[in-house]
Amino acid sequence: MTRSIKDPYIDYTHRYFRAWLPVYDLFGILIGSAYRRAAKTIATRAGVTVLDICTGTGEIALRCARAGATVTGVDVTEEMLQQAQEKARRKRAAVQFSTMDARHLAFPDNVFDVAVLSLALHDMPAKVRLQVVQEAARVAKERLVILDYDLPRGKRLRRLALSFLMLFETPYLIDFSKKGVLPVLESAGLSSVAIRHCPFSFFTVYEVTLPTTSG
Repeated sequence: MTRSIKDPYIDYTHRYFRAWLPVYDLFGILIGSAYRRAAKTIATRAGVTVLDICTGTGEIALRCARAGATVTGVDVTEEMLQQAQEKARRKRAAVQFSTMDARHLAFPDNVFDVAVLSLALHDMPAKVRLQVVQEAARVAKERLVILDYDLPRGKRLRRLALSFLMLFETPYLIDFSKKGVLPVLESAGLSSVAIRHCPFSFFTVYEVTLPTTSG
């Protein structure tokens, strides 16, 4: 199900990912170790239900499905989902993909065990990041897992890393790099966070334990 929203953020997202789609999966090969750490954190048991939000070409979704999870992947860019579906067929991984705006997820509350945001938040303006995290927490009942950039703390190395990343990342990364993931979680009222750094990389996995719901 797709919510029809026309705004500069959505329009830019479509243009950006369509442009990078032919080489997008090459990036996934380069950061395979970060993907493996995230998938191991997500798929902790057979049959765990996972919503991979902003799934892109489905790399995390497919890894979790092969580990025994029941996975749904959603993304706003249909061309990315078409490539994800082709990868799923080729790798014989059972994943259900749908076109969907991450700000308005068409699912009931607390329907998935785990919601995932993999390399997604840094591609969003601050307001959208908060909306998406809040939606992810709404549809999940156990955990929220986020994989994203965690740039060096030293100013010189940080500036060098950002200069390199901006050769292919969206302009939203600049603001994200100043704040990171934790302030977004705090603004969303989420405080129980386990942090797992990915060695020899600019990535970190954040595992958020969600508050239990009554009733």
